[in-house]
Amino acid sequence: MEFHGSLSELQDLLQSLDVPCHWEHKGAFEVAVIDDGVSNLKLNWWPQSGVLQLVGDPEQRLPLVERLSRALAPDAPTA
Repeated sequence: MEFHGSLSELQDLLQSLDVPCHWEHKGAFEVAVIDDGVSNLKLNWWPQSGVLQLVGDPEQRLPLVERLSRALAPDAPTA
């Protein structure tokens, strides 16, 4: 997956998907640590390339990957 907007736009996107998280700056990339009390999910984003990588337990990761993919699709409705 890729996202080529700003950090604030990515934060807004996760908020619109009701994904509770806090952000950490890690040098070349940003990390959204998912605060759902259940998973160990983290969304890594490299602003330079736009690459998004969701890591963590597949049981929680795969449904969120699907939701993010739909939201990032070129024909996705904008808020």
